[in-house]
Amino acid sequence: MSKTTEEKIQAVDWSKVKVLSFDLDDTLWDNSGVIEKCEQELYNFLCKKHPPFGEHYSKEAMHRVSEQFLAQDVPHFDNMTTLRKAVIEHMLLETAGDLNLVNQAFGVFYYWRNQIQIPEFTYQLLDKLKKQYSLFAVSNGNSNLYWLGLMGYFEKHYIAGVDGRAKPSADMLHKICDLKNIEPQELLHIGDNHDTDIQSSINADCQHLHIDYTEIEALL
Repeated sequence: MSKTTEEKIQAVDWSKVKVLSFDLDDTLWDNSGVIEKCEQELYNFLCKKHPPFGEHYSKEAMHRVSEQFLAQDVPHFDNMTTLRKAVIEHMLLETAGDLNLVNQAFGVFYYWRNQIQIPEFTYQLLDKLKKQYSLFAVSNGNSNLYWLGLMGYFEKHYIAGVDGRAKPSADMLHKICDLKNIEPQELLHIGDNHDTDIQSSINADCQHLHIDYTEIEALL
């Protein structure tokens, strides 16, 4: 039987918590449809700038290439920016395209990647929690917290592939513990995904809170 939001919050040993780390997508905001929009705009751009691309790749085929690269489990592909650029470069090479388009195409993707609607309660929640805890962002993605107006709430944004292996690795959570000189149980990681967020917390021996953007307002 699944726990209610209140039960999950009460299960945390708050007396030990000194630092909070947050996943971003689908934890602090609704990310549904965002990546699909990014990939569509990227596809449209490459088809326009390099017509053989559209003749060789469908949008679904382009997505499959990304999945094939990700499945290689290469450490530097934990970083979504590095992965995305490598995929674009591969597809341009396959279609005899101009590699100068790689950064331009990624720029299109990245623009739409950060067209996210941040709920007002997210700002309110982070403002409240920052007064009591040190806050960190820990993400497998590549959203830009400066562009989104959220970076001021966090001491640091740990990004997979730059600051350690992607979740469920414990790397990034361990780095927070080392930086703040705290025991793992003094760190609470909050996230929506069991396979990445919660498993990384378990691997790091940290506390965890498994909630998503529809529940997080309960922390206010």
